Amino acid sequence: MTICISAICTEQEEEHIVFAVDHMITTPNGEFEHAIKKYKEINKNTVGMLAGQALLMDFFMDLDNFDSDYETIQNTIENKFKEKRLDIIQKTVLDHYLVDVNFVRQNLTEEIKNPFIEKIFKHITNTTLDTAILLIGFCGDSAQISEIGEGGSYKLNDINFHAIGSGADQARNTLLFQKHSSEDNLATTLYNVYKAKKNAEVKQGVGRETEIGYLNKKGMKLLNQENINILDDIYYIELNCGKEHKKLNELNL
Repeated sequence: MTICISAICTEQEEEHIVFAVDHMITTPNGEFEHAIKKYKEINKNTVGMLAGQALLMDFFMDLDNFDSDYETIQNTIENKFKEKRLDIIQKTVLDHYLVDVNFVRQNLTEEIKNPFIEKIFKHITNTTLDTAILLIGFCGDSAQISEIGEGGSYKLNDINFHAIGSGADQARNTLLFQKHSSEDNLATTLYNVYKAKKNAEVKQGVGRETEIGYLNKKGMKLLNQENINILDDIYYIELNCGKEHKKLNELNL
């Protein structure tokens, strides 16, 4: 699958949003590190990241109203989820039985006695896109984080960070362990998010390649490899600090 992470921070009294993604692509034939970007700059102040079926990126992110405000973009993507799921149900289930959505709605009002109708309902219930969008952007001066999926959308501004994808639990736990706050500065948050990404790599489906950057009202900026190497050095120093600490020799064993 993949990992997508975002966290709000404050630099020079202005909110920023740090984000990170991997390059893992999952197909029926296996998992591959690929150059395909798992994020898209929808407009100057809005970025969307996708976890799940990478081939759906263009469908969800190619927005005719990309210059719209954050709320409109969020609602548009949410509607696209409904549209795509209904389209898949029609093509893979309903067309097979030569019926449409109106037929399904009509039979929902009646007792199910026909085994074929029961089978249709079961197929519909089990149809899932297995995909989510992590949307970040701004409403005025306020940084926004939203998760959008088949179940709708919800904002996570008050939590100040979020992650979706295979390693989401590991990433969120890391940011909790780091006690991440929106008051943390940009450099600290870049490290927190990088550490969350590295810790998420223990989960199958998370790639080891990392793209990390930040978004503010002026636009998006990605970190170059030199800066990523600095974060990587700090991560491994921290990882080994406890195991190699000289005070271990003072234990009275």
